[in-house]
Amino acid sequence: MRSKPVDEELINLMRQRVASVSVGPSTARGMGPKGTIAAARAYLASLDLHRFAVHSEADFKAVLNRSTHAFVKKMPRRAQYWGACRKFLNIFLRDVVYQKYLVEHYRLHAIEPWLEVPMDSHVAKRLRREPEGRTAVPPWRTVIGLDARTNTKYQKFASVVADRRGIKRVHLDVIYWRRVNDD
Repeated sequence: MRSKPVDEELINLMRQRVASVSVGPSTARGMGPKGTIAAARAYLASLDLHRFAVHSEADFKAVLNRSTHAFVKKMPRRAQYWGACRKFLNIFLRDVVYQKYLVEHYRLHAIEPWLEVPMDSHVAKRLRREPEGRTAVPPWRTVIGLDARTNTKYQKFASVVADRRGIKRVHLDVIYWRRVNDD
């Protein structure tokens, strides 16, 4: 038995909730002045998720890159960091994919394999502890210092690690998040 489609108002409220939960004080700590969290949440809540319903990884990366650059421009002047915006966007998209109603409404079934692991110091540290990690990726600096080239290196290695585990790389964030021996 098929369920009735969820109405547009409810979908918008779900998207706003995911945006709000995705970027909280701990996620954005040290990444900008007062107003950074509100600006990030507003951008994500208004993001047209239909644009991500693509049929190839190349198309997904293009939409992700355009969205990241647009996101940077919407942030307060002292919070216009590519790395922070990419992290917020990746967390948001991961949480969207974890929300079945949004996946169905926006037809995002295909994007899970293309999602990036949201990068931060914890993920970087854990990746560098993996076999070959210290030679595969550069030393971690900061989220706000993360650029596209360095992110690509981390994402490629994250794919190797995830493949070994039999999962998609986006899920490494859940595995690495607040691990007990992560100092």
